[in-house]
Amino acid sequence: MNDSNVRKAKFIKFLNFLTPQEHRNMLEWVRKYESAFESSKSSSKNEDRRRSLVMLVTAEAEDLIAQRITPIVRFAAQKLSCSNLNLDKIEAQVTAHNDGNYYKLHNDNGMPPLDKRELTYVYYFNREPKAFSGGELLLYDEKIEGDRSLKADSFQLIEPTNNSIIFFYSRYWHQVLPVNCQNGNFADSRFTINGWIWRD
Repeated sequence: MNDSNVRKAKFIKFLNFLTPQEHRNMLEWVRKYESAFESSKSSSKNEDRRRSLVMLVTAEAEDLIAQRITPIVRFAAQKLSCSNLNLDKIEAQVTAHNDGNYYKLHNDNGMPPLDKRELTYVYYFNREPKAFSGGELLLYDEKIEGDRSLKADSFQLIEPTNNSIIFFYSRYWHQVLPVNCQNGNFADSRFTINGWIWRD
């Protein structure tokens, strides 16, 4: 493989995304709504592709995330050389990864009507001290063939840092490595609020 055809996957990460009180509120919120979480599904309908629990974000939490994201998304987009974003269309869902959970290789805009997703964001939060290991995000570099963007063999490994948020292109192939949470307690999960920012 010609290394000149490989582009390193770009992402931007912000630490301490929410205030300490907002972070505590988010942890209390997911525990409060534990019964509303359901087994995740993927657009490919391959049941083995993804194991986690998901819940649609309530309006209160979505407003908080949107309020926090909007001021920094333009900065993130500039750093990622991204333009034509529609900041009126920011999706969000909450995901809980517990013992043995994972998400195999996928991208976030591979088929209509999702092909207008431009940026993916993932906000990580968990209890301290952390009771799980694993759950790293593998963000694959791009291999360019003509006008096509394919997955390269190389990747960036991103730790799920508590109270951090990352942004990357939705077209990038990525996966979540298995989580090890031996006590199996829901409250000790690797929690994320993840979503997508669409282009105009």
